Amino acid sequence: MTTIHDFITTATRKCAALPDSGHPAQEVWALGCHVLSRPLTQLLASDPKERIDPQDEARWTELITRRLQGEPLAYLLGTAEFWSLRLRVTPDVLVPRPETELLVEHALAASPAKDLRYADVGTGSGAIALALKKERPAAFVVGLDKSHKALRVAQTNARVLGLDVGFIASDWLTAVEGARFDIIVSNPPYIHCADPCLTADGLRYEPSLALVGGEKGLDGLRAVIVQSVSRLNEGGRLLLEHGSCQGPATATLLRQAGFTAIHTHTDFAGHERITEGTLYGR
Repeated sequence: MTTIHDFITTATRKCAALPDSGHPAQEVWALGCHVLSRPLTQLLASDPKERIDPQDEARWTELITRRLQGEPLAYLLGTAEFWSLRLRVTPDVLVPRPETELLVEHALAASPAKDLRYADVGTGSGAIALALKKERPAAFVVGLDKSHKALRVAQTNARVLGLDVGFIASDWLTAVEGARFDIIVSNPPYIHCADPCLTADGLRYEPSLALVGGEKGLDGLRAVIVQSVSRLNEGGRLLLEHGSCQGPATATLLRQAGFTAIHTHTDFAGHERITEGTLYGR
């Protein structure tokens, strides 16, 4: 039988080969905590002579093998952190990214009113909608998604977190025709359909419905912009996450739809990531 310490040492060496793993030991620890059902402090403080149960070793090895094949760590653990919220994630939803927290940050900026109405279009796991509700408890927040499987994940997250967010099956904003919102946010699919990144490790495990935005990657962005015009209150804001090279195109689409005060924000790496506009005088 293998000791926990020896297993961690060997597995860490294997995971160091992952191109996207900056902290292979932490990934091995996370999987170990998951398999052994113990917190990290207990895992790292385990007796050097403690041996792993063969079934646990087999399960831990299986998860590491899947990780080495490129499967996202969040899918292996079944959870991901976003805006200090622990969210359930499955292959039916995107893994929440740190840069998407910027969308929440800018949606909250200059919006102190407690009775605002928010819509999160393409909500997936519900990450954005739930983060907004956490910060604005008195606000009305709804999450929209075409995928019924994704909505079930989002609803589970809302229930577990105790956050009152409504989730509606909708092709973009079609299901809320006649409704009005103060702020609409969206992280729509924006990857070019022929982009080779779609077959790379990580993304190839995530739902294409939430990734691919047509021939130029703009179909989802365009749909949200066009439909938001009739669903925003006077002075309402629309905030969109997009690819690092899509800032100018997104700004043009917003301008053509009648939005003003258009501004593009960069992410932590300096890439254009969020573009917003305000709607007046409809």
